[in-house]
Amino acid sequence: MKLLHSAFLAIFLVALYAGNAFAQWDHLLHKTYAQRYRDVGKIYLRIMPNRDSTTAFASMDSIRNFAIAHHDKDLELESDLLKAFYLTVWNKTQTERIVAALHDLAARAAEQGNLQISVRSNKVLADYYWDDEKNYELAFETFIREEHFLNQVSSDVLPDKGYCLINMASAYHHFSDYKKALSLYREILTLKYNPDQYAGYNSALCAIGNIYRQQSNLDSSDHYFRRIIRKESPGNFAVWEAIAKGGLGENAYLRGNYAEAVPLLQYNIDHAVSQNDFGRAAELLIIRADICLKNNAFDQAAQLAETARRYLNLSPADRYKHFPELYSVLVKVSASRGKARLAETYLDSALIAKDSLTRMYNARLMLRAQQKIELRELRSKMEKAESDQKLKLIERNLLLMLVLLVAAGAVYVYRTQRKRHQQAQQLKELQIRQKEQELENATLQLNEFARNISEKSKQIEALESRQGPDAEALSQLRQSTILTQDDWDYFKKLFGKVHGDYLRRLREKFPELTQAEIRFIALTKLGLGYPEMSATLGISSHAVRTTKYRLLKKIEVPDDRSLEEVVMDI
Repeated sequence: MKLLHSAFLAIFLVALYAGNAFAQWDHLLHKTYAQRYRDVGKIYLRIMPNRDSTTAFASMDSIRNFAIAHHDKDLELESDLLKAFYLTVWNKTQTERIVAALHDLAARAAEQGNLQISVRSNKVLADYYWDDEKNYELAFETFIREEHFLNQVSSDVLPDKGYCLINMASAYHHFSDYKKALSLYREILTLKYNPDQYAGYNSALCAIGNIYRQQSNLDSSDHYFRRIIRKESPGNFAVWEAIAKGGLGENAYLRGNYAEAVPLLQYNIDHAVSQNDFGRAAELLIIRADICLKNNAFDQAAQLAETARRYLNLSPADRYKHFPELYSVLVKVSASRGKARLAETYLDSALIAKDSLTRMYNARLMLRAQQKIELRELRSKMEKAESDQKLKLIERNLLLMLVLLVAAGAVYVYRTQRKRHQQAQQLKELQIRQKEQELENATLQLNEFARNISEKSKQIEALESRQGPDAEALSQLRQSTILTQDDWDYFKKLFGKVHGDYLRRLREKFPELTQAEIRFIALTKLGLGYPEMSATLGISSHAVRTTKYRLLKKIEVPDDRSLEEVVMDI
């Protein structure tokens, strides 16, 4: 009897605990996502910091069991999404498990017509591909699926629709797809105001302003920064006001309106420092230092540049993107003080920093291109495996259906040939895409070659305008830009990839041309001006003009055409 009594007591306590555990989820039952949006957010905030997966999964399973017991399919999907998101936070290396869970969840949501879970499950998967796997191609494919569902749901159903859009827009912006990014940012501005999502609205305005600046459309950029200042969206206004004023200050600086730019920039700098946003403060301090240089306030420019350098040491890893501009300012400061050797050192550092950032960006582009190729190859293999499986099934059926041997054999041959033709076509298309990728890479490198020449030419011109007593050091710096034989060989290799047999056609059409004249024509086709040609060929601007005049006579350019036109038509 005592044993039986103990058993009944244990059963009662378990039932009581289960009842209490279930009772805590009553406020979530049979509500829309919009109705339980804040409560769900509180659950995420409570569970996500818990690194003990045992207790975390116990809480999530409690929600799921409660939902199943009360036939709430939406809440059941919500608990599964919570678990998948938890895995992306604390179990990032379990890629197969995470991807499978999110694909399964998205499929179940689509089957049940649950649009908000369809959107959010694809968002979690896209974020995982982007942030943790660095697989940009799969991330963009997932963004496309997410956008498909987003277009079918309003912010009344999905309160965090703005954040979903801004996440996608940022990804397209990251790869300089301004048209798509602007489209998504503008869509955020059409959403109904949500006090929980105000930052998304202001962030979209700020991003649009930045994109228009990157496209040199400063008037449109000003318009969107001023919309922030007009307080179209409340909440944390001081932060966004400071950022918007800083954006207006940058635009004024680009226009050359330095008196207007300085107070706006300083307002943002002061606020950024108060918020420990040292990266933003350093970025604007560098602009202020350059303004001082243009006003010949060299000592103040040096102080601002050193402060910016100190702030960059306090900022996150992305501080390196500001180094090219900082070193460029330090080049001018050193030159103004007659320290040509130090200026040369800073110039090298600026060029190295720019090259490093360019290589990093190009590496991301190439990584995405490689991921695209690998994804196509994987799908091709999957299709081939599926095709092989079907072929085997056909063969087995043929053996079982002897009476239809001739007819089935004809079908088999037809389908086999068709599959092989498709695979051959896919292989050919893949080879064509690889060739196109090689051409694109060569074009990027050739453009970078021209850009580096232009940058060095501009830096030398800036130093020449402030040349100090050490003229020999400046002369050595000028010599470092001259195109060597190795440079020319590398240039011809890139030039040939982009422009084919242009140089051969040129020699055939004008066999009397010298090597120097051929170099001049190649640089002309690349679009370089007199200063860049002068720096690259190691001759004076007058000599460049003389070479051009001699070429006009030698190749008999008609009076109604320019040398550039003839060069482009060869």
